[in-house]
Amino acid sequence: MGSYPLIIAQATLLFLVVVLIVEYSIRRRQVSRDVEKNRRKQEQLSTFSAELKALKKKLARKSEIVDQFPRITKKLTENFPPDAYPAIAVRSAKEFFRAGKAGYFVPVEGSSDYTLAVGAGFPQEWAGKVRIPSDEGILGAALQKRVVVSKIDPLSSSGRRSSRLSLEESGVSPDFVAPIGGVSGLVGALVVEGCPFPLEEERINMTMLADLLSMALQNATLLDPGRDGKWVDPLTGVSSRIHFLQRLEGEIRRTENYRQALALFMFDIDEFKKINDTYGHLAGDAVIRSMAEIVRKNTRGYDLVGRYGGDEFMVLITSTTGEQAASFAEHLREKIATTDIAIPGTKVPVRITISGGLAVFPTHGQSTTELFRAADAALYVSKHQGRNRILVATSAGLDGGVAKGADADRDIPASTERPTVTGPQAVEYPLGELWGNLGE
Repeated sequence: MGSYPLIIAQATLLFLVVVLIVEYSIRRRQVSRDVEKNRRKQEQLSTFSAELKALKKKLARKSEIVDQFPRITKKLTENFPPDAYPAIAVRSAKEFFRAGKAGYFVPVEGSSDYTLAVGAGFPQEWAGKVRIPSDEGILGAALQKRVVVSKIDPLSSSGRRSSRLSLEESGVSPDFVAPIGGVSGLVGALVVEGCPFPLEEERINMTMLADLLSMALQNATLLDPGRDGKWVDPLTGVSSRIHFLQRLEGEIRRTENYRQALALFMFDIDEFKKINDTYGHLAGDAVIRSMAEIVRKNTRGYDLVGRYGGDEFMVLITSTTGEQAASFAEHLREKIATTDIAIPGTKVPVRITISGGLAVFPTHGQSTTELFRAADAALYVSKHQGRNRILVATSAGLDGGVAKGADADRDIPASTERPTVTGPQAVEYPLGELWGNLGE
C-alpha cells in the first residue's frame, strides 16, 4: 500500500514530462515556422527594396533625360558654323551618358579610313592621327548598316579581323557607334564608351542625339555662305529639290528602321500667275521668298523645307502621325493666309493663300516616288475643289496620281478626295516650336 502513492506521483511526473516535451516540440515547430516566415518576409523586403532602388534609379534617369535633352536640343539647333556642332555633341554625349569616352570620327580625306576629329576622354595623340578602317568592328558595322550599333548587338563584332586595326583592337570598347549623315551622305560617326546605364534603354537616346547632330550639320551646311549651291535653292535659301529628295530617301530608311511615320506636305500659291501679271516677275520672286521665310519660321528645326520649283514648296515632317502632320499643314495654311506680304514698289501689301496635299509614310506610299505622287495628286484635287485648302491623300490614290507640278495637265484621281482638315476639330500645334511634338 505504501508504494501506491509513489507510483501515482511517478506517473504524474512522467505525464507532466511528456506534456512538456510535446508542448516544447509544438512551440519549437511554431518558432521554426515563425523564423521561416520572418526569413521569407526579409527576402521579400530585400526584393522590394532592390526593386524600389532600381525604380528610383530609373525614375532619376528619366528625370535627367527630361531635364537635359531639351538643353542639348536647343544647343544643337542654334546657329553655329558647321565645325562647332561635333564638339557640342561630343560634350553633350559624355555628360548625358556619363561616359568615360565620347568622340566624333570623320573620314580621312582621300581614304576610306576614319580618324578622331573631336574627343573627350580619348588620348590627345589620337586626334587626326589614328586611322580606323571603315569596314572594321563595331564602327564598320554602324557605317555599313547606317544605324546605331551597340556592343550588345550580335552584328557589333561582325567582320572583325585581328590583322587590321579597329576601335576594339585599339583598346576602345564602344557602347554605341552612331553614323552621322550630312547633305551628301555619311560625314562621321559618334562613339560613346563607358555608359553605366542599360544599353538597350539608352539606344533611343543615342539615336535621337545622332539625328540631332545630323540635322544640325545639314542645316548648317545649307546656311553656310560658302556652301555648294546644288543643295540650296538660290532664290529662297531653302533646300533644293535634289537635297530634299536625298534627305527624304534617308529619312524613309531611318523611319523603316525605327518604325516611325513621316509625312510629305506639298503646296503652291493660289493664282500666283495673277501676281506676276499684275506686279511683275520681280514682285513674284519677292512673294516666293516671303513664302519660304514664313514656312521656315513656322516649321520645326529638324524638319526640312524645300522648293520643288516655281511657286511650289515641300515640307518633310519627321517623327509624326497623320493627324499631327495634318494639323501642322492646316495651321501653316492659316498662318500664310493671315500674313501681309510686302510687294516692292507698292505701299499696299498682299495676302495670299495656298492649296496643298499631304501624304504619310507608309500609309500613302512606301517610296519617294509614291509619296510624291500621292501628295501631288491630293494637291491637284485641292486646287479643283476651290483652293485655299489642304487635302490628305489616300492609299487608293497611289494608282491614279501623277508626280508632276500642280499646274500640269492630268486626270483627277477621285479616290484622293477627303474633307478639308479645317475648323475647331484640328489638333493644336505650337508653330515654330523646336523639338516639340507636332500634336502637342
